[in-house]
Amino acid sequence: MADKKQLLFIEEEGYVVARVEEILRAFPHFEVTRLDDAESARALLEEKPFDVVITDIYLRGASGLEFSFKALEKNKNACVIFITGIDNVDMAAKAVKEGAFDFVIKPPGLERLSSMLKMVTLLRGLAPAEQGEQQP
Repeated sequence: MADKKQLLFIEEEGYVVARVEEILRAFPHFEVTRLDDAESARALLEEKPFDVVITDIYLRGASGLEFSFKALEKNKNACVIFITGIDNVDMAAKAVKEGAFDFVIKPPGLERLSSMLKMVTLLRGLAPAEQGEQQP
């Protein structure tokens, strides 16, 4: 597939990484970059635009809000989805008010991620072009 959409996944908790990577396998039209540290994420977001960013609300050394702002600065149409623990729901809700697409609560809410990615793919025009169809 020639024109894969760019997805950045930033998370450091192993069980979340494993489950989200399993979910992402159902979305082959995304080229996934996975990072688990704030410094690398900060640098990559400065250098490259992403269509979708999935990030923990808290990462050692940074807030997911910082990543959201950087992603939206580089691509105003970027879709940011936060992964949060139940104790951070207020922060995640605030992030949505400030431009994030939505949030999921870990671990049980991770199943919603698949539905969110399907919706984002349709709403933001991130679906792959049908064979023979030209993308604008």
